[in-house]
Amino acid sequence: MRYQVMLATMALGVAMSFGHAAADGPDAGYGAREVGTVSFIDRALNLIQLEDGTELRTTDPRVLQNIKEGMQVVVDFTNDGARNEINSIAPAAADSQVDVSPTAGD
Repeated sequence: MRYQVMLATMALGVAMSFGHAAADGPDAGYGAREVGTVSFIDRALNLIQLEDGTELRTTDPRVLQNIKEGMQVVVDFTNDGARNEINSIAPAAADSQVDVSPTAGD
């Protein structure tokens, strides 16, 4: 019986430690989605800048292949504490909005 209690306690301790580490992640970064207008592109650095100053990078130049300056885009990205990394980017629909509550007008 003592062995089973000790084993259960150890397993619970490991599970709690792993859960906390997985929840915070190695960098405690965040993800976001933004609609904005591309004001600058540096294809050599795989970097775009939106009109609000947000800089976004990618490691895959194909992600920016169809993106042009002046284009309104929807960008899904993660921030690792040091930089914004693009997950996806696409031309925005005319009515695209981000972070708007459906009851905001009530």
